[in-house]
Amino acid sequence: MQTKNNRFLTVLAATLWVITLHAVGLCLVVVLMIAVWSAAAEHPAEAGGFLLQVAGVLAAGAALLSCVWYALKRAGLSPAARSAVTGALACPGPVALALYLYAGQ
Repeated sequence: MQTKNNRFLTVLAATLWVITLHAVGLCLVVVLMIAVWSAAAEHPAEAGGFLLQVAGVLAAGAALLSCVWYALKRAGLSPAARSAVTGALACPGPVALALYLYAGQ
């Protein structure tokens, strides 16, 4: 029973992280397009500031997920369970933003 549970958690974690990474990739493409257009419109300082804000948000998200990962490790969860939980926490934000961008609203 333990191997079936571990296999399920591994597949769940992989699925959540693949969805999250695809959504983050789409969002980063849009961010880079905005930065390039801003730099081409003779506003490179604004483009740099925009990219620094995006980098700050990504760094804060990574720090938060790292804290969750290590808190779950201290709680005694298996690596597959920790990965599934952090994937479930990481997924909704980028997916919602990617759907918002895709819908063109």
